[in-house]
Amino acid sequence: MSRARHNEARRGLRLFRKRKDDLLERSIRTCPGCDADVHVFADVCRHCGGELEIFAA
Repeated sequence: MSRARHNEARRGLRLFRKRKDDLLERSIRTCPGCDADVHVFADVCRHCGGELEIFAA
């Protein structure tokens, strides 16, 4: 199979699409002290050491 035909066939297969990861976006929030991204369950920011409140949704 030529390289061009292989690329055509590959474009048709979309098993592993690159799309936004909603779970990752929901798992990250911004630290109010230093504006760094932190996990939603973090109680202390690893960048500035500020305490973070854990919110129940």
